[in-house]
Amino acid sequence: MKKGKILAWLIALIFVVLAGWSYVYVKQAEKRNAVKIEKEEHNEQNKKLASRNRHLRYPINWRKSSQTIQYPNAAAVTDLSVKVSLTEQRVYLLSGKKTIYTMYAATTRKIQEKSAQVPVGTSEIEPKKGEFFYNPQTDQGGKYWVSWKGNGKYLFQTVPTNIRKEYLTDKASLLGKKEKVNTHGNIWLSVKDAKWFYNNIPSGTKVVVVR
Repeated sequence: MKKGKILAWLIALIFVVLAGWSYVYVKQAEKRNAVKIEKEEHNEQNKKLASRNRHLRYPINWRKSSQTIQYPNAAAVTDLSVKVSLTEQRVYLLSGKKTIYTMYAATTRKIQEKSAQVPVGTSEIEPKKGEFFYNPQTDQGGKYWVSWKGNGKYLFQTVPTNIRKEYLTDKASLLGKKEKVNTHGNIWLSVKDAKWFYNNIPSGTKVVVVR
C-alpha cells in the first residue's frame, strides 16, 4: 500500500513537472513567434520605405532635384495631388494614393508664433505665382513661388534668397532636415524642384498638409 502511494505521488509529481514545462515551452514559443512576427513586419516596413526612398538624392543638394529619376509628366497623372509632411520634411506628389515623386522640403519647426507656422489641412494650388518675391519684413525672398493658401500668403518656393536674389546658403542647408527652421509659413523646395513645381503643377491641384 505504501509503495502504491509513493508511485502515485511520483506520477502526480511527473505530471506537475510536465505541465509546468509545457506552460513554459508554450510561453517561450509564443514569445519567439511574436518576435518573429514583429521582425517580419519591421522588415516589410523597411522594404516599403526603401522602395519609396531608393531614388532620393543623398547627400541632399538644395540646388538639384530631390530624386535621381525624372520628374513625372504631371499633365498625364490621374488624380494628381500634393501631400506635405511637416514631421518628415517631405513633399509627396501623388497619383490617387500612390506616391510618384518625393521632394525634400523645409517647413517651420518648433516655432511658437502662429504667423510662422505652416497651416495643417486641405487646400489647393492657387493661380497666383511668380518667378521672384522679396519680403522686407522677413528680409527674405524666394524664386519660383506658387501660392497654395491665402492668395499669396502661403507659398511653395525655392530655398530663401536675399533682396539681390542670392540664395541664403545657411538656410538652404536645412532642406529636408528635422531641425529648427522658420520658413514663415512657406514650404521651401530645392531650386530645381521649385522650378519644376512652378512650371508643372496646375491651379486647383489639391494640397494636403499633415503633421
